[in-house]
Amino acid sequence: MMKRFTLIALFTACAMSMFAAGAQEVAPTAADAGHGETELVVYSTIFAEYAEAMKEGFEALHPGVTVNVLNPGGTEAMFKKLESEAANPQADVVHAGSMINYQHAIEMGLLEPYAPQAPGFKSSIAVGDSRLDLSHPEDYYHVWSLMFTGIMYNQQVLDRYNLPVPRTYKDLANPVYKDQIISANPLKSSTASSNVVAMLQIYGNEAPAIWEGINENLPYYSGSSSRIYTLVSKGEFALAIGLSRPALVAMNEGYPVGFVFPADGSQVYDNSMALVKNAKHPNLAKEFIDYILSDEMQLKGSEYLYIPVKQGVMDPSLPVSLESVTADMGTIYAPDPALAEANRDLIQDTFGEYIRTKGTK
Repeated sequence: MMKRFTLIALFTACAMSMFAAGAQEVAPTAADAGHGETELVVYSTIFAEYAEAMKEGFEALHPGVTVNVLNPGGTEAMFKKLESEAANPQADVVHAGSMINYQHAIEMGLLEPYAPQAPGFKSSIAVGDSRLDLSHPEDYYHVWSLMFTGIMYNQQVLDRYNLPVPRTYKDLANPVYKDQIISANPLKSSTASSNVVAMLQIYGNEAPAIWEGINENLPYYSGSSSRIYTLVSKGEFALAIGLSRPALVAMNEGYPVGFVFPADGSQVYDNSMALVKNAKHPNLAKEFIDYILSDEMQLKGSEYLYIPVKQGVMDPSLPVSLESVTADMGTIYAPDPALAEANRDLIQDTFGEYIRTKGTK
């Protein structure tokens, strides 16, 4: 089933989210903690407005502390940088990206476990008829917000070419969409790789044939995840294979776009975070993780249309709540890091060839 969000509902969510919670817990200051750390380095690919909000909020609660939020240029690039610095870590926290990325980082020995102390945070929550684990079993990473995979569309472009709104991933292989689909590079973008893994979860051995059909309809792959939403918003493409949150932002800004949660299944796309192994400022890093999971930052994220993972911080009837977003979805798939890792070579080889042939822009 397909669910569309309305502009009014989105404005309502943003306006009401700040009033939906009760009293907020307050994190300790650096002086209270007594560890003497005054600098924190966060690697994050999160949108700039939210990154600035979390920096300012954490610094306000920790007088004398400076937070440096660095974006290495995409999620895959962020983890490659982390790997290259393993002998001398420059980051204290890695923030954003899917648990699939974090699973590989665990296997590379780049992360250190930490059990969050944020009040109200639960390591597992109900999603539809199933449960979604928000923490690694050994606390190597923790999910702080949710999005979902799917298809963004520009209604005006579809109307111009008399094209139907696709309802499934498989629909994207239809030749009627020739040169009307854009995707980020799955070898560099966690957005794109999550959709690729979603198709593996849904279709199993059929997935490569579907990838092939979709690839035929792409003129090229975008080198930037954020750019695909701009291209569709401005009418240069009819469709983008992406995530719900940026599409909802474009809708909120008045563009003639919508978002399809595919009827064949939508994968939960998480934003996770973790403590870097041998971090130079481990105490502040732990406090930062707790801060991101606080009621304050869960609500702040909802203002930017990031779906909170904590229950009870906002009215579940609001459109940006997890309960509201998932109410009319088709099948919901939890991320499967093991499946992604098992098919890592297949994905690398398949899309490596596609990109060599099509190129990126």
